This record gives sequence, C-alpha cells and structure tokens, in this order.
Amino acid sequence: MGQEALREKGAAEPRDEEHLAWLVASSRGCIEDEIVEQLLDATINGCKGELEVKLGEATFMVPCSQLPEAWANLLHIYCINDYQVGSLVRLEPGNTVVDGGAYLGFFTVRAALAMQRDGLVIAVEPNPLARRVLYRNLELNMLENVARVDPRALGGCGYCIRKIYVTEPWVNTTTQPRYVDMMGNELVKTLSIPAISLKKLLADHSVGFVDLLKLDIEGAEWEVLEHAAEDGVLAPSTVRQIIVEVHPPFTDPAGIEALLRDQGYRTTRRMLGAKWMQAIVIGVS
Repeated sequence: MGQEALREKGAAEPRDEEHLAWLVASSRGCIEDEIVEQLLDATINGCKGELEVKLGEATFMVPCSQLPEAWANLLHIYCINDYQVGSLVRLEPGNTVVDGGAYLGFFTVRAALAMQRDGLVIAVEPNPLARRVLYRNLELNMLENVARVDPRALGGCGYCIRKIYVTEPWVNTTTQPRYVDMMGNELVKTLSIPAISLKKLLADHSVGFVDLLKLDIEGAEWEVLEHAAEDGVLAPSTVRQIIVEVHPPFTDPAGIEALLRDQGYRTTRRMLGAKWMQAIVIGVS
C-alpha cells in the first residue's frame, strides 16, 4: 500500500505512514498477505476483539487494542529474527528457557517450537492484561505441557513487593516509573506485585541450569542481571545463553555487554535504530 492510500485511510502523521509502510514491507514473505491486510486495516481503522495471525506452525491471537505494537513485536521475533534464534542462539529438544517479559507469548511459543515441544519455557509476565492473552496463545499452540507462566516480576531483590506500571500499549508495562515518562505511554493502572530475583525464580521452579535467558523487562534488565551476578547465577555454568533487549538511553547496552563479558560470555550487540530506541545484546558461552 502506497503513501497516498495510507493518507486516504486516515494515517494522520507522516511518521505513522512510514511506520505502517515498514510493518507491511517487513511482513511480506513471512506473514500471509491476507493477514497483513487485516492487520493494516485494524491498525488504521480499528477493530473489536482479536485477530488470528499464523506464522508457520505457530498461531497467535493478537488484541486489536494492541496494534500496531504487537504486530511490530511479532515481526522482530519471527520475521526479522532480532534474537538470532537458529543462528547465534541455539535451542534443542530438552532445553530450558526463561522468557523474562513474555508479553503475549510470541517468544515463548517460538522457543517451545524450536525445542520441538520437548523442554521447559518459564514465561514470566506480571501484567495481568497481557497474561490473559499469553495463556490463550499457549493453549492455542498446545504448549501447556511445555510452558509455565510465572505472574511475578523479575527484579533486583531476592523477594520484595514492587509497583508495576501498566501502560497502554501493554508492551511497555514496567516496574520503572521514569521509563513510563521516557516512552511517553499512557498509564492505565498501578499495581503492587511480588518481585523476585533470577536465583529465586530458578529455585522456585527447581531449575539448576538454563539454556537461554531472554530479558525484555522494560528498564529493569540491569538490576536483574547485576543481582544475578552477585548471587552467582549469571555465569555460563548456570545460564548458557542470554538475550537482553534494552531501550537506550534508559538502559546502556554497552554497560549490559560489559557486565556479561565480565561474567564470561562472548557478546554481540545490535542497535535497532534511533527511531525505536532499542538494542539487542546477546551473550553466549
């Protein structure tokens, strides 16, 4: 769809038109054309309920209210493969994965399918609104025996009560109040919830070794990793591979990379562009 067509459909800002064009272009060859058109129409004109999106053997219900952010999240995980699953990051049957910031379950499902439904994915998601959709997507992909959902937040404490700031869109829900201001999101509600360290999470789930830790926890990545290092669990002997998504300037990707290197990981860093203020740091043993 060209720029004129987007204007006719009501995309008000030039930057919105550019983003929509990027979403459509990045979907081609990955998401069926019919579904792309449905996503585009729902993003521009709105819709009620959810859209069903199929990506290979995975199927997702995507809330209309969470477009276009949920669409972009799907693209980054599946179509663009920012996490480099299958290349730099390797998963095999029988592996254990911790998905910190599971959101609607996109990466949880991808990891479970990469392990051929044989293994364990601990999906950590403290936002109750997102968690309802997460449960549904796990059921839809018949992953109840592979995935466990943990409703707590990962944090820089063994166990504590923290505030969680539920935003619209849900993708930027955070435990960091300054992060809400930085991202310019609407604050929907504030909840008090349990927060735990990575060490306690692993102990509570009787996990002694993790093949992949993925963190996309909206500004809390540094405190979780620093506390894990102090606890002795941020090490290749306990966590084989790590994916960390951060949003500069709130979190410094170079600092995350340095911390992982200090703990014995080989690292790579990828900036996703100033417009999206995102970076991916990957550490492998």
